Parts: sequence; structure tokens; C-alpha cells
Amino acid sequence: MLRSKRAGKRLAFALAAVLVAVPQAAFAASVTGTGSVVKHDDYGTEREWGRDLVLPESGEITRVIDGTYGFSLYHGSEQVAAFITPESAVGTKLPAGRYRIEPNVCPTHRHHHVEVTAQY
Repeated sequence: MLRSKRAGKRLAFALAAVLVAVPQAAFAASVTGTGSVVKHDDYGTEREWGRDLVLPESGEITRVIDGTYGFSLYHGSEQVAAFITPESAVGTKLPAGRYRIEPNVCPTHRHHHVEVTAQY
């Protein structure tokens, strides 16, 4: 009987420790931004669109989808980061702000898309 009470107390303590730690992780939020570029060399035109990556506080890039030929991040007109591969961006820390995402375009296909997610 004494053993089962000790085991029960240990289990209750372990569960309490987990429950205290979980809410802190659950409050982390993430945001996603996108960027797309299409170039029409025959017509001399280019079209860009996307959704800015807006970080209300400092954060870290946690996921990049597409961006095969890399991409750049711009804060206003200033380039703040450039990545050759999507994987190289994961783990990059960014201060709070609004970032425009511009994918690099391959010379053959002339169009690309990238989606960047950051957690703060």
C-alpha cells in the first residue's frame, strides 16, 4: 500500500510538471508568408505577388515549402536575407517586422513560388 501511494504521488508530480510545461509551448503562434514570380521573356513582362510574412515579435523560420532555387527576404526595400536552398532558411531568427518574400527564378521555367512559415 505504501508503495502504491508513493508511485501515485510520483505520477501526479510528473503529470503536473508536464501540464505546467505544455501551456507555454501551446501559446507559440506561427505566421506564413508567400511569394511568387512569373517572367515572360518573350513579352518583357514580369508579375510578382504574395502575402508578406508579418512577425508581431521576433521569431524563427520553421518551415519553407517550394523555393527550389532559393529566395530572398526584404524589409521594405532592403534585402535582409538570401537563401540558396529552402532548407538553409529553417532556423533563421528574424526581428519583428513585415517581410516581403521573393523567390529566385530558374533560367528555364521563369516562374517560382515559395511559402515561408515562422514561429514567434
